[in-house]
Amino acid sequence: MNGNGHPQPYEFHRTQELGSPNSGVASVSDSMEYSEAFSADQESHVAASSVTAGLTSYYDATRTVHEMHLALLFLLSNPDEFHKVAANPPPTLSDWNNEYSDEATADGTVATPLPYVVFADDAEVVLPQAHTASQLFGIERVEGIELEAAAGVPALSQLFLRWLALMPGGDHLNIIDPPGLTVMRIAGGRYRVTAAHRVVWTWMNEFAPLGDSSQDNDDQLQVGDLVTMTIVDVFETDNNGKLLSYCPTFDNRAIHKTTQATEMVRRSSSKLFSSIQQASKSNAAHKMNQAASQLTRVTVAAARHMAESVRHQWQGQTPSKPVDAEEFENALNAAEERASEGQTYLSREDSSSEGGSR
Repeated sequence: MNGNGHPQPYEFHRTQELGSPNSGVASVSDSMEYSEAFSADQESHVAASSVTAGLTSYYDATRTVHEMHLALLFLLSNPDEFHKVAANPPPTLSDWNNEYSDEATADGTVATPLPYVVFADDAEVVLPQAHTASQLFGIERVEGIELEAAAGVPALSQLFLRWLALMPGGDHLNIIDPPGLTVMRIAGGRYRVTAAHRVVWTWMNEFAPLGDSSQDNDDQLQVGDLVTMTIVDVFETDNNGKLLSYCPTFDNRAIHKTTQATEMVRRSSSKLFSSIQQASKSNAAHKMNQAASQLTRVTVAAARHMAESVRHQWQGQTPSKPVDAEEFENALNAAEERASEGQTYLSREDSSSEGGSR
């Protein structure tokens, strides 16, 4: 609560999250100047495509798809990027670049809004039609969610702004991993992807219940509560990784309370898991795994050698009385000492015969 008695909105570091060393994506500034980098990638993808015997092979853009998903989550957490397109709506990326070619940055590149980079010019999205939170999280909890479609970057930007306004200050940069992204490569060089993330925001709604008993009294949401909801991202991309369609799936009845400490722990564990994954793929980890594997083989070989020496130590003997535990332990210790010295063991009969021959 602030000094006026109003709840403080949930705050998080969007730019640091997407631009962190563990995110796999370069640092992102407010201008999101991706146009030049992604244009170069697209040209390399086209150049990498080849036609052999009537069959077309496309560049594998799986890594680009992962980066586009992160950029999408950054967009959902920063609606201002959609505002840039909604306020100045040229229909395509090339139209934007032609119209605003004079507005260049210091290095001569045009600051292109991120929606033109993430979405294809003819991309389609399907989002909730609701205009108010009482509709999406109130009436439609009982009657079901009404959906609305939009095509083209300017139209989908406006639809995104309306949906994201129902979750003010929402932090979408919380990928649920595992399972992470499931990327299916389909004919024509396109990709169909499913992923999941959690959105965290401050609950700012208060309306009368509508007879929905799915929430217990202990879990009733109050103004100022920090809440979270899981969203399943279902989208399709072209062979350059740009989104052709996007249809998020979520349950508006499954909104749960959370705390700042819980979210910090989850984010820290997610970063730790990412660090472990990256470390496991490093050269040092590979060499360490090789050394551990070799040590395991040596240890197993030594154990087998010692067991074989014990077997030889008692081979051919049928004791007339049960072997005493102390005697067996002494033999085991002797075998261990000889194994450490790398000696070859002889049975008692061999030792006696060898002694008699001398």
